[in-house]
Amino acid sequence: MKEHSFIGPESSLGEDINCLTLTSHYFFENQIDPKKDALIKNLSFFEGIPIQYMDQVHGNSIGLVTTHNFEPIKSTDAIFTSKKGLALAALTADCMPIVLSKIDGSEFSILHAGWKGLFSGIIEKSISSFATDGLEISAWIGPSISCRNYEVDDVFYKKFITKDKESESNFIKKDSEKWLFSLQGEAERILIKYGVHIQTTRICTYESELLYSFRKEKTQDRLVTIIWRSE
Repeated sequence: MKEHSFIGPESSLGEDINCLTLTSHYFFENQIDPKKDALIKNLSFFEGIPIQYMDQVHGNSIGLVTTHNFEPIKSTDAIFTSKKGLALAALTADCMPIVLSKIDGSEFSILHAGWKGLFSGIIEKSISSFATDGLEISAWIGPSISCRNYEVDDVFYKKFITKDKESESNFIKKDSEKWLFSLQGEAERILIKYGVHIQTTRICTYESELLYSFRKEKTQDRLVTIIWRSE
């Protein structure tokens, strides 16, 4: 069923802007191998629109896309464009796909954001790519692992709160050495600071049978999230 194939925001992020996450059901019904290397080769188009991928490395580099390239953009975890006729993609299996768009639809981007990306400032850097401030930007945080399933150690906790004390609001203490961390909550906290309009998908990759979780299954299967502007 189509409703099991896609997950998307409740309302559009910008004029003529479309975005969605393709689930395991989509890959099954279209007989597409969901392993990350195979996806890039076998899912080159979505409904006739070419897909631009990234060679994701859990960093904070941003690539500007002016024309489509069938090769992934090297060592990049966010891509940005103002062009019609192409889709920007992120592959995830617990990390967050975050989509940003100007409300008028003239510029848009996609981010692959795990804890390393959050810590290194990929959201802040991506917002600065737009020719406007955050008040004219909308964001959608796609499916990712939830706080209740994302356990981290005390070193991780101290690393974050040392950089920014306000990060503490997204940690829940589990015991003397363990914490639960909300990736989505931390992303929302950063986006709110810039005045960005936010929609968030609360579906957990660790819990949903339609999604893939590396932490749960050590899988090489990946979800694909795409954003494009209609012609």
